[in-house]
Amino acid sequence: MSTYDLAVVGGGPGGLAAAMYAAMRGMSVVAFEAETFGGQLTTLYPSKPVTNFPAQAHILSGDLALRLAEQAASFGAELREWEPVEHVAPSADGFVLRSAGRETTASALVLALGHGRFVPRRLALDREDWFLGRGLTCRLPPIEQIDVRRAVVVGGGDTAFDTALSLQQVADVTLVHRRDEFSAYAHSRRRASEAGLEVITGGEVVELLGGDHLEAVVVALADGRTVELPADLLLAPSGRSRT
Repeated sequence: MSTYDLAVVGGGPGGLAAAMYAAMRGMSVVAFEAETFGGQLTTLYPSKPVTNFPAQAHILSGDLALRLAEQAASFGAELREWEPVEHVAPSADGFVLRSAGRETTASALVLALGHGRFVPRRLALDREDWFLGRGLTCRLPPIEQIDVRRAVVVGGGDTAFDTALSLQQVADVTLVHRRDEFSAYAHSRRRASEAGLEVITGGEVVELLGGDHLEAVVVALADGRTVELPADLLLAPSGRSRT
């Protein structure tokens, strides 16, 4: 059984920062991540640009996650990737964690769970399962791997806006949001306006069209009309998460 001063559960930016600062202060640290370190920066949109990280005017999500992990490891934190923690219990000396068939003890515990493990949010549409991976996705592929002409992004937050702006490098993009107001920062909305991003508000994707691959989506508007948008790629809501 391995023993540490601190165990961190969660390998997103918060967990990696906690592991780094504890290791800087001479603590023995182990950090667990159920998937790849970086959290949703790497699992959902590694090629999405990050423009609001301190001292970094522009950096890709995947690159930022890699730097955070490397920095934590450079100070001595042990990073256990693809090792979900299955059980945590208090002990006489702190905590006992069980993962990958082994037990780890730590005097202190940080739960940096963020949104938890990603679980795709279903659109509840006919043929949704068929189109998954055939034009329908909830993860932004690396931009250099995308070969589409027309894309539709669903959402009204910063991730949706950043994703749509990234896709504009390689495709004509339409952003569809079911409300009239956005939760995205004013900066994100301004960038989208300056880039000429096509935006549909009060709209909801209600049908997927195509044969072996997605060809179009049908959007229902608030006034009862529907509009058909040609689309090789539909980036659906990033979904809920689980701990």
